[in-house]
Amino acid sequence: MNAMKLTQRMQQLLLTLLLLPNPTVWADPVPLPLPNGSRQMAAVFAQVYQIKTATEANAPKAAYGSCFVVDQSGLLVTNYHVVAYALQDPEKYNLYLMDGDHALPAAVVAFDAINDLALLKVSKTFPKSVSFAREMPESGAKIYSIGWPEDLNKSVIEGNFNGLMTAGPYQKLQMSIPLNPGMSGGPTIDEYGGVIGVNVSLRSDSQSLAFAVPAALVKALLKKARGSYSHSDDQDAFAEEVRSQLEVVQEKLTRLLRGPTSTVILDGWRADKPAQMVQCWHGDEASAQTMVTVITEHCYLPGSAPVRADTDTGTFHLRYQAISTTRLNAWQFLHQINAMIPNFGFQYAEPAAGFTTKLNCSETDFLNTHKIHMRVQYCVNAYVHYAEAYNIEFSAITLPKDGRALQLSGSFLGFSARNGAAIMRSLLNSIRPEGA
Repeated sequence: MNAMKLTQRMQQLLLTLLLLPNPTVWADPVPLPLPNGSRQMAAVFAQVYQIKTATEANAPKAAYGSCFVVDQSGLLVTNYHVVAYALQDPEKYNLYLMDGDHALPAAVVAFDAINDLALLKVSKTFPKSVSFAREMPESGAKIYSIGWPEDLNKSVIEGNFNGLMTAGPYQKLQMSIPLNPGMSGGPTIDEYGGVIGVNVSLRSDSQSLAFAVPAALVKALLKKARGSYSHSDDQDAFAEEVRSQLEVVQEKLTRLLRGPTSTVILDGWRADKPAQMVQCWHGDEASAQTMVTVITEHCYLPGSAPVRADTDTGTFHLRYQAISTTRLNAWQFLHQINAMIPNFGFQYAEPAAGFTTKLNCSETDFLNTHKIHMRVQYCVNAYVHYAEAYNIEFSAITLPKDGRALQLSGSFLGFSARNGAAIMRSLLNSIRPEGA
């Protein structure tokens, strides 16, 4: 067929299409779900690497995790807690990307300590990078996490997506998937091969309840850092960036704690608690040996910031305990309460050598705005490198009266001294008899 006839046939075809009553509109192809061993899975799998922290390239690992390519120019994403040791002690530790038998030096060029993300740069170009999902899956949809479980073979783990979990300033993807140590920093993908998040943790007291950092936060970090890669071993600059991020999150938490409240009612007592973003548990315990009954409500924020590999901050706990007796006289009841409350110490934030200062503990008598007398014990320690960041933990108990007392204890991790003291005072001032 010559060129003229081909041209005529093309013209006829175009005319036919134009005259159709409902012409077909060609849309972008819809991605198909991932069958096992699919090319989409293989493409993502190939972009996942192991990152290790060590004194030198051939030295044993001090820490390790997974990472994945987000830009062909040499950018990869992992968790902040995976690289925290190298960031906080750069004179001792280095980061290496494990590419087969080769260890490539890696540098952190941006990080989001609050959301547990770090952006790495290596001197290597990659043939491809991962693609991010267009949208989050529906609850119950299949998902896949990739990484190095327990420092063994690179693996794909299948599970299910259970939605977005929001707690105060924190967001996490909730998943039913058996993540293992070493998979932190690897990608979680949907059925079409799109990245929906970054593996971050498995809840230690569960079978397969795991979490990932949403992809939207990864893209936000990329947008912030793209085009201005910089890396410095200046510890002052690093500490100032962490301090700045901690300040932002604790200010958000302070607004939460000093915002709208609801009421705790326990055995004739009332006190305030945050109205939003907290989880609370109730429990009763009666002891025949001590002849007292303790009713407890424990409230906490189900989220925190991993300021280093073994230390969480940017969170709080509150515990309300109504203590009562019908069998002890006033002196016996006071003696029993004193026996139940040993010397106060940190419950949620043990001091870390070289990272936080030693405990500084005090006690005082406090008369609140409802004329309730109480004894307050409190301990404070400071983050060595982060100005105006403190762990504050306290315990206050009302003066026993008519066989009843109320104990309120709590911890504020990573708060400024001003905010921590203001929150503690506000909570103590809220304690009152039920009828008040």
